[in-house]
Amino acid sequence: MSEKSEIRSDKMSELLLNEASTLLRQVAGNRRADESKKAVLRRVGREVKDWTASRIKDVWYRDPRVRIRADEVDYLRALVDQREGKKADVDELDALRTRIARLEFLLEATDPALGRAGLSQDRQEFGEMGGRPGAVD
Repeated sequence: MSEKSEIRSDKMSELLLNEASTLLRQVAGNRRADESKKAVLRRVGREVKDWTASRIKDVWYRDPRVRIRADEVDYLRALVDQREGKKADVDELDALRTRIARLEFLLEATDPALGRAGLSQDRQEFGEMGGRPGAVD
């Protein structure tokens, strides 16, 4: 192996390691105030399957002796994408619930007869028709 290709290989390994470390930190999310770094790494270990605790720690701290394969980085990217997708779904659901609550308030303000009592009855009928309880709440 020539010296140039060896340097290029080392740079590529360093880039993959940096990306993997960044992705692991994204998988971990925000650290709670009462959570130690060790607890964060343990929590990440429950999400990152087939990785040992020492491997997670080495990648987290970017140990230069660690070699990361491209498929491992792809796996971490998929975990981050999955996590962000779930977060987007939750945000979307919260926005929908807020919008429904605002519309119910406007409906009640314009026609008190259709207020909360009428909406509760509609929810009950929805449940009787096979709708999931709480799906509209």
